[in-house]
Amino acid sequence: MSMKILKFGGSSIADADKIRHVSSIIKDSRKCSEVSIVVSALSGVTNSLKTMAETAAAGNHFDSSLDALTKKHKKCLIKLLINDKDEIVSTIDEYFRGLKFDLSVISKEKHLTTQLLDKILSYGELLSTTILAGYLSQIGLPSQQLDSRKVVLTDDQFGYAYVHYQDSYDKIRDYFNNITSTQIITGFLGATVSGETTTLGRNGSDYTAAIFGAALNAEIIEIWTDVDGILSADPNIISQAEVVHKLTYEEAMELAHAGAKVIFPPTMIPALYKNIPIVIKNTFKPDQTGTIISKDRTKKGNSVVAISSMSNVTLIRLQGAGMVGMKGIIGRIFSSLANENINIILVSQAFSEHSICFAIKPKWISKTVKTLESEFSLELKNHYIDKIKVENNLSLIAVVGEEMRHTSGVSGRVFSTLGKNNINVIAIAQGSSERNISFIVHDEDVNQALKVLHSEYFDKNDNVADIYLLGVGTVGSELLDIIRKESPQRISVHALGSSKKMLIGNDRVNLVTTKDDLNKTGILFELEDFVSTNGGQGSKQKIFVDCTASESISKEYVNILSRGFSVVTANKIANTLDLDYYHSIRNTAQNNNVQFRYETNVGAGLPIISTLQRLTATGDKILSIEGVLSGTLSYLFNTFDGKKPFSMLIKDARGKGYTEPDPREDLSGMDVARKILILAREAGVKLELNDISVDSLIPDGLNLELSVDEFINELADFDELILKRFDKARSKQKVLRYIGSWDGKKAKVGLEEVSTESPFYNQKGRENLIVLRSNRYNDVPLVIKGHGAGASVTAAGVFYDIQSCLVDG
Repeated sequence: MSMKILKFGGSSIADADKIRHVSSIIKDSRKCSEVSIVVSALSGVTNSLKTMAETAAAGNHFDSSLDALTKKHKKCLIKLLINDKDEIVSTIDEYFRGLKFDLSVISKEKHLTTQLLDKILSYGELLSTTILAGYLSQIGLPSQQLDSRKVVLTDDQFGYAYVHYQDSYDKIRDYFNNITSTQIITGFLGATVSGETTTLGRNGSDYTAAIFGAALNAEIIEIWTDVDGILSADPNIISQAEVVHKLTYEEAMELAHAGAKVIFPPTMIPALYKNIPIVIKNTFKPDQTGTIISKDRTKKGNSVVAISSMSNVTLIRLQGAGMVGMKGIIGRIFSSLANENINIILVSQAFSEHSICFAIKPKWISKTVKTLESEFSLELKNHYIDKIKVENNLSLIAVVGEEMRHTSGVSGRVFSTLGKNNINVIAIAQGSSERNISFIVHDEDVNQALKVLHSEYFDKNDNVADIYLLGVGTVGSELLDIIRKESPQRISVHALGSSKKMLIGNDRVNLVTTKDDLNKTGILFELEDFVSTNGGQGSKQKIFVDCTASESISKEYVNILSRGFSVVTANKIANTLDLDYYHSIRNTAQNNNVQFRYETNVGAGLPIISTLQRLTATGDKILSIEGVLSGTLSYLFNTFDGKKPFSMLIKDARGKGYTEPDPREDLSGMDVARKILILAREAGVKLELNDISVDSLIPDGLNLELSVDEFINELADFDELILKRFDKARSKQKVLRYIGSWDGKKAKVGLEEVSTESPFYNQKGRENLIVLRSNRYNDVPLVIKGHGAGASVTAAGVFYDIQSCLVDG
């Protein structure tokens, strides 16, 4: 028969009645397969043993606690009415004599080592397995205790021992070759080569079950506990948390590492390598499905499967100008802390290498600081590294999902949701697997962060909005794909338009054939007709989405808003027209109780505008803004090395689609000027476009009436101008960057030389990079970096703005 491993936690065997219930589950499982049972100590016993050990080490009396623990186990034994209990009582008495002796040794020495604590804690599982084996034997299922210290071999890292898998597997298989009765296995325990007791970490009984499952090639590992399975969030915080019925091993590991308490993180490792499913089930609701953890799962449509959290973490921060370009610094941090057995929970490094921070549990603060001060003594002495900073009262949150890897805009959606709710993110880390976005917030914000994120990803809202989408180019097409994949029920595209044609559905436009339908059956585009059609039946909101670059459409926003539409726009022109119109848009939206959203006007999907809005809404004052705001110009000056003529580089970039069809739109600097204007206005500055000083990259001598090809050909005559500026910067060990800035008084855009100390020096590719300084973020500015151009990220940002309208509408 096949083998099944069942593990029961302390809450499942808390007393005699629960042990009887567990025994019925075991007997039912035994009908269809061989079973081996792993159990924890009775509920609360491990904590009691730890407290007694600490009491003894402090030189205080522990007798009353020991007596209470003895009575707890004997009372359970009596209530189970075990016939042949004399032998079991004798075994239990022997365990308690051993426990008392060990506590006396600790009391005498007034010192508690992790080695002695492991031995003390082992008594909990020894006692529970003795009782359960005795009861199962009495009800007709011959059973015997298996002290896992006999077969699970570990190193001597007491308290959290490392398991030697292959040696343990060999010992387990040899043992099971010679037994016929059901084995009741002590969870959580192991032993060194010399026989010293070790433990596998608190809640390590899950791990024990996985180790035995892998050794015996079990068909399944069942973890029986007091909850219905792994939930989408902590139910103590999110009352609407729902059971996640299927997870991959990797998703479960990410959630467990970030604080999900249902399963012990290392449990997945042996099961993963042997491809053994793990099932989390509720002991008291055995008929419920629970959560199945396996290699693969069917996609459920939601990119996020669960949100996990871990409170009470500490952030250690190293920063200093001398860290830029310093080789091996991360390796030195990891190595020095690993040598002291200090576990790092999360790591976050600034792109400029100016700072690095990592999260640990507070108990390691003193040891960590001491270790780092020793490792970096020279750098600290010479002020290459500033004083090591410690930030307490923080929490870790992890947003996890296998499908996040294939879904654009997830991180933007996460951080925009947090920003919109005024939740400050202290540090961010996204693993290379892309199935986990982890970040640090203040303890006081963790509950609200979990609530808004859970609502964002898991609330089932049948609210339907009608989308009136204008512009079906690259961004509009990407947006249609996102709507089709992510929100086909909640959002319907009612009308679709280009500069020439429009398609209006009686209910909703077919998202699969929509572009073909527009070309074949579309009618002449008229804006008045486009916005005058009624939406689908039962829809509650109308959202006009502008994915064009049309100035004439921008000038119609007030009219469209006054008709009860919310407006979501990737078109930045409206926000750069005169200030009277700028304010008129906002007043009209407010008066009509509709939304005007434009996050993608600067930085595409990057949360730049929402960050500025959050800062000003919470009373912060923006002091300065500067940034590389053009992906095209970023690419040109990151690629230009003086070898290939600048005009040829522009021609190549145009061929790759990295520039506008007419590169003069990029080279003029007006695109950057519009973006810095928008950001300055968000900071509350009364500024017009013609107030901005613009250093155009189009030489004065060029005829602007030329065709694009003619322009690029004649631009070659001016290549020497850019080359001279490049050589001049290089001679000073600087690089060229096209930067837009507002210094608190004036705004300008132009080509600048930047040194290694500038955050713009290490910028790469087509990245956008924005540096914000405010009263709160002055000494260490707020930096936002990422791909600030491209159809996919822009469309994802537009989609998020649409969803925000649904939430706030």
